[in-house]
Amino acid sequence: MSNWQGSDKGMLGRFGGWGAYVQILWGGIRSPSSLATVACLLLLSFAVMPANAEYYEIVDMMDRTVTVERPIDKVVTAGYGFIPCAMAALGVGDRIVGTGGAISALTTETTATYLIPQIKELPDLGRGYNLNLESAAALNPDVIILERDGAGQGTGLTEYDKLIEKLELFEDSFPTVVLNNPACYSPPGVSSIYQEIRILGELFDKQDRATDIIDYLESEVQLIRDRTAEIDDEKKPKVLFMGLMGGVASGQGAVALALPDYDCGTLFPDITKITNAYTGESRGYLSTEQILAIDPDLIILVRSPGGYEVRQLFEEEYYSGLSELRAIKERRIYSTGQFQLHRNLAGLEYPIEMLIAVKAAYPARFEDVKVGESLTEHYRALYGLSDEDIHELKAIMGLSWMDEAGF
Repeated sequence: MSNWQGSDKGMLGRFGGWGAYVQILWGGIRSPSSLATVACLLLLSFAVMPANAEYYEIVDMMDRTVTVERPIDKVVTAGYGFIPCAMAALGVGDRIVGTGGAISALTTETTATYLIPQIKELPDLGRGYNLNLESAAALNPDVIILERDGAGQGTGLTEYDKLIEKLELFEDSFPTVVLNNPACYSPPGVSSIYQEIRILGELFDKQDRATDIIDYLESEVQLIRDRTAEIDDEKKPKVLFMGLMGGVASGQGAVALALPDYDCGTLFPDITKITNAYTGESRGYLSTEQILAIDPDLIILVRSPGGYEVRQLFEEEYYSGLSELRAIKERRIYSTGQFQLHRNLAGLEYPIEMLIAVKAAYPARFEDVKVGESLTEHYRALYGLSDEDIHELKAIMGLSWMDEAGF
């Protein structure tokens, strides 16, 4: 009897709550009658299992072989907003029962909450590696999907690894599949995004749809590659990617927050052939004097607490000292709306971010490309949105300006 306990007790965890209950009783067997009770409960646990349940092994991006039980109906996502958006594109967003990082205190709507409205009614389990593990476990998920993020986090990856160690303690109750966003690699590359989508497609048995998504994203990226491939280093413009911080208490008196290359894994200078005017290795606050000293060829505004609208640089007193910048005088100021800076606002839209940057930097090379129209097709192809929904989501994401300006 002791051999059965040692070899098969862990298997009971696969039966969820019933298995855990049987496992507890098994440890207390002291008589034939109690053994009979456990045997009955074990038979019942088999009876209540879905008739079409199957076990499937998948290798995640930490090279861990994870066993999942299909069908997967209850999913907890952890990290930020990429996984919910990718699940929406795969057609399985309705299986999310709890999520971390898809909701932002800075806005009432993100791409993820727009695509999957019920997210706003679900438990918010914490951002990034600050997952509320007890609350997640209480949802009794079939799987937890975690995306590690190495951007701007310092020791962030170490904290994610600590979280993964804790999650592995629950592996008999629910498995954890780990993905890595591009910022986990040096240098980051778009191929890791495709691997994330490929694993999600395999997990949900949506391989064909995952391939379609990857092919579409790659076609958008390839358009940029084809037109920037021959650009020489001396012809690259200096672009300052910055978030507005005027009047924001946390900004410590700075007027902007500058972003380095590959921040959040969404800037790929090897493809866009753009020189970042900011040379810091991590995000940094900039004063008016520092920005004047940089004097970039153009500025691209990203989502930040102080806003992301181009008009602010021309209208708000905080930025009046920047009026002598060449970029302002030549009106070479653009915005990626709410796409960037905060990962919970990002989905599968990195090719559009890149397209905004290259059209702003190389208008002649991309004269025939209307980024507003490209975003319309992007939303339609990936998420199946109607024209009305697309118009609304563009407004929410602060990108209506592209259609209005014919950009």
